[in-house]
Amino acid sequence: MTEIAEKALAVEDSPKRQQILDGARKMFMTKGFDAASMQDVARAAGVSKGTLYVYFDSKEAMFQALVMGECSRLQAVIRQMASGTGAVSDELHAIARQMLQTLLQTEVMRAMRMVIGTGEKFPELARTVYQAGPMRSARTLAEYLTKRVERGDLQIDNCEAASSEFIDLVLSGQQRRGLLMMPPLPDDALEEYITRRVGLFLKGYSA
Repeated sequence: MTEIAEKALAVEDSPKRQQILDGARKMFMTKGFDAASMQDVARAAGVSKGTLYVYFDSKEAMFQALVMGECSRLQAVIRQMASGTGAVSDELHAIARQMLQTLLQTEVMRAMRMVIGTGEKFPELARTVYQAGPMRSARTLAEYLTKRVERGDLQIDNCEAASSEFIDLVLSGQQRRGLLMMPPLPDDALEEYITRRVGLFLKGYSA
């Protein structure tokens, strides 16, 4: 690893950087992305404005880092759950449940509303969020589906397309409820919903 790369990695892993991101999350959630200033973030994080700019050159960069962190955690969990050693229906059910539990959190819903609300003003930010979230999650799931096809558990011609279909099948209705301030489904109803959606997917793609 080069000296420049080592320095970049040290910045990425810095506790100070995480401290700043914690402050940014607090400000974005309470004041909104547009209203929160860099000075607000510095104050919430307990650092000087100069220190803030050592790690991030803009609010957009901070928001992008927050989104990337959450998405990376979700994708790591999906990879861990999608070992390919259990029944495909059970693993898809577990993946669907984890996606819903993660993406329907109040904080995540607030962030999604912020992205939608500022999308026209900050189109690059909206595109970055889409690429870091739905696109990366779809690729991660496509890798799992490909393994299952190779094992003969599923019959899919285009795993990337099927992956996007699964995510839309599971998320779209529940995410729309959350974005429009509707209460989440009770646990038993959510489990029934997941079972039905996974069943529809497998009906089309079971070997």
